[in-house]
Amino acid sequence: MKYLLFVISVLLLAACSQNALPKTLKDPSPIQQIPASSAGLTLELEDDSFSRSPSAIEASMKNDSLKHYDYGDYFYIEVKKEDGWYILTHSDAVFIENPHLTDFGHVLLSGSRIKQSFSFDLLKVTLPAGEYRLIKTFLSKEQPFHEISLSAPFTVS
Repeated sequence: MKYLLFVISVLLLAACSQNALPKTLKDPSPIQQIPASSAGLTLELEDDSFSRSPSAIEASMKNDSLKHYDYGDYFYIEVKKEDGWYILTHSDAVFIENPHLTDFGHVLLSGSRIKQSFSFDLLKVTLPAGEYRLIKTFLSKEQPFHEISLSAPFTVS
């Protein structure tokens, strides 16, 4: 009986100590260089270092341009591997359970700064130790219409 408890304890410790990366798309992200600021827009995290997987990250988004931009509650996360950045995957059920997770619905007015919380719990993603970046997309409301993606790096230790 003691032997069986010992074996189970060792297996549990081994399973808990594994530092496997979360699931990602097979190929690297098509855009490896994504800035934190572009066209007058800036994305900044309140904290960029976490001792364990955060349940949410707080960020500020600033618009110093002369244009208004649409944005939504959706965001995605990329993880740094040896050969570049990879997009983390999550279940499509996330969108059914949280229909507000879209790329539109809010306006970041010219000259404004807002705060937004990005919940990993909504995506049902747990991040092991590693380097990550949060990606946020903005859509121009005026011609010429264009999309801007910004990134904010962070680490989990």
